[in-house]
Amino acid sequence: MFMERLKVSDVMTRGVVAIHEKASVRDAIEIMADYDISGLVVTSSMDRVIGVVAEIDIVKVLDKCFDKVTVKEIMTSPAVTIGKHESLKTACQMMQGKNIHRIVVLSEETGVSENGDRPTSFPCGIISISDVIEVIAASKQKIITSEE
Repeated sequence: MFMERLKVSDVMTRGVVAIHEKASVRDAIEIMADYDISGLVVTSSMDRVIGVVAEIDIVKVLDKCFDKVTVKEIMTSPAVTIGKHESLKTACQMMQGKNIHRIVVLSEETGVSENGDRPTSFPCGIISISDVIEVIAASKQKIITSEE
C-alpha cells in the first residue's frame, strides 16, 4: 500500500512554529491565528522540544485569564516525535495508538543536549491528521484520473 512507501518527510508540513514554555496562552492564541494553524511546538529555554499545545488544550482553559496561564501549564508533554525517514504508516499508527492529531518530526542532524551528554535531533516539521487526509485525497484523485 502507498502508506508504507511514503515517508513522513514526503507528507509533513515543513518548518516548525514554536512557542516558549513561559509564554502566555494569549500569545499562543495569537500565533496560531496569525499562522492559521491548530497547534504549536513548545520549547524550553534551551530550545529543546518539551511538548505541544493544541486548540483543544486552549479550549480547556476558556474560563481562565489567558494572560495569566502559561503554555507549560496546558501543553501535552512530552511531545510525541518521529524521524523524518519513518513511514507514513508508522506515523498513522502512532497517532491512532496515542489518540493524537499531530507529531513533531525530527531531522537526522544532531546537536548536543542541554546537559551536553548526548546528541539530540532538531524539529524540522509537523505531520498531522490533515496532512494524511490530503495525501489520501490526492492519491485517490490520481487513481481515478489514471483509470479514465
